Amino acid sequence: MRRSAAILGIVLLVGACATLSPRIRIENRLQELGLSESRSECLASELDERLDRSDLEVVADFVGELNGATSAGETLDALLSIDNPRAASAIARASLSCAFGG
Repeated sequence: MRRSAAILGIVLLVGACATLSPRIRIENRLQELGLSESRSECLASELDERLDRSDLEVVADFVGELNGATSAGETLDALLSIDNPRAASAIARASLSCAFGG
């Protein structure tokens, strides 16, 4: 019984670590696409505050599928092309907020 509980605990811990939150996925992917660490953190944080979990997951999935952009501006333009009006609005507002000091 005790061994089963320990194994279950380990499995749950590994599963939790393997699944990054949408906010962290967004932040990491934005950095991979060329945004600075501070801008990526700001955008991910702003989006986390502005969007519900469902919309944040949509943005995380969308960002994960973006191909490399040649500039931060291209990355933000690509983000604004998302087919989710709430997310596009939040991305625009977050971009402005982060551009002017968050």
